[in-house]
Amino acid sequence: MQKIRKEKGITLLVLVITIIILLILAGITISAITGDNGIIGNAGQAKEETEISNEKEIVEKATVQAMGNNKYGNIEKSELQSELDKETKEGKTEVADVGDEFEVVFKESKRYYTVDKEGHVDGAYEIVEDKYPGDITVGKDGETLDGSEEKPYEIWCIEDLVEWSQNYMNYQNSYIELKRTLNFESRLSYTNGKMLNCNSIEELRNLLTDTSGSGFTPINSFYGTFDGKNFEIQNIYENVSEGYAGLFARGQGTIQNLGITGSINALTGSAGGLVGYADENIFINNCYNSASINAKNSAGGIIGYIYAGTTRNCINCYNKGSIQGNSAGGIIGGTTAGAVNIYNCYNVGRVKGVNAGGIMGYKYHNTGTKIKNVYNYSKVEGSNNQGDIIGFNWAYDTASSPTIENVFYTNQTIGAFGGFANAIGTPVYCEDISDNNFVTQLNDYVSSVTEQDILWKSWILGKEGYPIFE
Repeated sequence: MQKIRKEKGITLLVLVITIIILLILAGITISAITGDNGIIGNAGQAKEETEISNEKEIVEKATVQAMGNNKYGNIEKSELQSELDKETKEGKTEVADVGDEFEVVFKESKRYYTVDKEGHVDGAYEIVEDKYPGDITVGKDGETLDGSEEKPYEIWCIEDLVEWSQNYMNYQNSYIELKRTLNFESRLSYTNGKMLNCNSIEELRNLLTDTSGSGFTPINSFYGTFDGKNFEIQNIYENVSEGYAGLFARGQGTIQNLGITGSINALTGSAGGLVGYADENIFINNCYNSASINAKNSAGGIIGYIYAGTTRNCINCYNKGSIQGNSAGGIIGGTTAGAVNIYNCYNVGRVKGVNAGGIMGYKYHNTGTKIKNVYNYSKVEGSNNQGDIIGFNWAYDTASSPTIENVFYTNQTIGAFGGFANAIGTPVYCEDISDNNFVTQLNDYVSSVTEQDILWKSWILGKEGYPIFE
């Protein structure tokens, strides 16, 4: 009897172990099927990738056909839509002209692609729906935000930008993030259009983009941190009758990782792509402007005008837009007193003004200004004074002269300088700009920088034929 009981005990133990092993294997199998990298997940991902590949191929084929049908090789909205209808079925896609490019929406998948005027196709992009448009204190899915560094306010749609503009004092010292590229011309960048007494997307879009009106009201007085997260604000239009123009009318906080395109005009004040009038302690990093900037007073690709206070920095910034004003500069239009640092920047946009400079238009009695690792590769036109780096430098003594290191220009002499200014730069031929040796020279200087807290970006030779950031 004892022997029989012992054998039963062993059998029961084996059974328990077997069940445990089966459960473990079952868990592994379920995980392999349903986990993040499981069979079902991978199958879903493969299906989505195939859909995207097919959609993009359809857009590319329709784009080539549309360009071929036009005797000038241009892309027309109606022709592109017609070719897409042939490739899919009528009503499956929708084409919208959004300024410098077209958007092609696939209605079933809720994805869209962009096609520029030269026929380059980009995407896929998910169509984002913000459940709380015009409330930047709530995330797109209802998350509560407090404007701290840990929970920054979020910009998901044009309605959010309008809210910030209209009630800027509520957000002056906040952390704010841009969550996707927004295009004022695109209905996909709006959610419901219910802002500024408008009741539809079309109504709000027309109000903000109609060039016979004032357009978007710039955000006045910002002292916090705005992170563009390497997205763009596209096709912004401002026509400010009084005061300053720019994404920010005035600012003295931190603005980083942002690109601007469109048209910004100040009829009586100063204008900049990012900031019209900069107060003390402004810091702008990794930003660029492709918008045209026009101002009665100072106009700059990044900052229109800076006055007094402590050091200001523009680092890793560039301008491609056309700049025109009384004092006009590719990066900064005009400055008075204080210290201004422009590091690792370049300008390739046309600059025109009374005092016009490829990097800075007018510099008045600044002490401690430093311009390092910078180049200008553009046409500069000044009716009084002009220069590839600084248009006019007014200084009472040599201490007011800027420190210039590894600075290059291609068009003319370095401009008109007043007082005891002693600024120098290095002229290079246009063909030198397109040489990898020039890129190496810029990168060697970046490698030598040790005292900066902010990383200076490296350079590569761009397809445009001049150095750009890597």
